[in-house]
Amino acid sequence: MKSIKLFGSTGLLIGAALTLVACGQSNTNAAKSAKKFPEQTVQKTAQKGGTLNYAIETDTPFKGIFDSQLSVDQVDSDVMQFGNEGLFDTDNSYQIRVVLV
Repeated sequence: MKSIKLFGSTGLLIGAALTLVACGQSNTNAAKSAKKFPEQTVQKTAQKGGTLNYAIETDTPFKGIFDSQLSVDQVDSDVMQFGNEGLFDTDNSYQIRVVLV
């Protein structure tokens, strides 16, 4: 019984010490680098036409599985969403309209 109390109190003290160590130091470099970015973006008029370049940054390679039943990767789902259109759509009053003819 005494050994259980000893291990319990030792674990509690180690947990408290780790919590204090983790919260003790602050990183001021992150706050300084965040101030370098502008707070507002420039508002310009929209252009008609053109090309939109889209990129996804990921640590894992792109598998290229474009079947929603087989795709288990979020990167594949993000890329697949642009070409995976439905047959039907609804308008603001929830009336079904045909998308593909």
